[in-house]
Amino acid sequence: MKRIITIIITLLVLIGLNYGLTYFTHTKFIDFAFFIGVLITVIIWFFTSKGGYTSRSLDVTLQGTTGFKANEQKYEFSPNTAFYTSLIYTIIALVAVIYHYKSYF
Repeated sequence: MKRIITIIITLLVLIGLNYGLTYFTHTKFIDFAFFIGVLITVIIWFFTSKGGYTSRSLDVTLQGTTGFKANEQKYEFSPNTAFYTSLIYTIIALVAVIYHYKSYF
């Protein structure tokens, strides 16, 4: 049940952001669907991964300030339901954009 709620909330955020952007820019929904999907997928990936550049930078700053050496975190990414939902939305949006604009290719 929790996964279904996560999927619904993720889709509502993606569609809501896309609709809001198209409403304010007076463009078509399909124009920004892929870019919104990529943006949200990257944001979810960035905030659910551990031990990346940001963590190492914070460790170096902490060591320089306090003198204590922090334990290094190994890079780890464990995808969750929101990430998969956003990724599937992005793939579907890419296929829809290619189909919609196939006459331009």
